[in-house]
Amino acid sequence: MSGAVLTWVSLALVLALFSARAWVVETNRGRLHTAGAAQRGLTWAVTASVVLLIGLAVFNGGITLTGLLLNGEAETGTPADSAPVATQPAAPAPAAPAPGAP
Repeated sequence: MSGAVLTWVSLALVLALFSARAWVVETNRGRLHTAGAAQRGLTWAVTASVVLLIGLAVFNGGITLTGLLLNGEAETGTPADSAPVATQPAAPAPAAPAPGAP
């Protein structure tokens, strides 16, 4: 499985865990205790899945950037397109003051 697919799967896992935790919290509202074992467990699972998602995104982006730089495919000093850049017209020179003007 490629890194991009794993990243998308981990994003789906994050969304599913957030949904499950929200459901547990909302259905637990009428009870006397505030945080049950399911809510605490889902909180830890959500935290771990978010850390996993951030790690995979950083890792995959780093691999892509390193590959571009090592293979010479990353052009850092040229514009993205090959269209010529239009130059700005020069500003007109200021008019000389009229003779005898203060």
